[in-house]
Amino acid sequence: MPPIICANEFDICVSMPDFVTWAEDEHIPNADLAVALKAMGIALNITELYDTYFDDTPVGAGDVHIYPSAENESFLVMDLYRDLTDQLDIVSFSLRVDQSALYLALPHLRRFFDAAECQIAFRQSSHSQQLRSLIDGGRYPVLFDESGYLQTLIIHT
Repeated sequence: MPPIICANEFDICVSMPDFVTWAEDEHIPNADLAVALKAMGIALNITELYDTYFDDTPVGAGDVHIYPSAENESFLVMDLYRDLTDQLDIVSFSLRVDQSALYLALPHLRRFFDAAECQIAFRQSSHSQQLRSLIDGGRYPVLFDESGYLQTLIIHT
């Protein structure tokens, strides 16, 4: 019997405000996203990412960030470019989830998307072209004609 191909790559597109939950005057990481990333072994400060996006990333700018797992082959890649006409603060990200973490992370990724106020895309596949494109270091820097911004790839360790 041939081996089963594992659908462990994801492309998700939501609004940046979906990454956090507001409790009174404070924002905290979305619980499902935080659990999924923890299951994957990815150390990402979600509230810091949120603050950086809104406070330090002007419209017409934003880089691609890769966050690898310290525990397995999982990683997260986020495209934080802020389109000039985007009024919903849409962000796209892709993930490769190590098979050892897939069944822990998948239900939380799905709940994160299903609870998002701005649900654009949730794709699960065995081969994500978006993920491959985002991590292709040979395509950077990418020039955005509309803003003149040169997008770079940043790998966090």
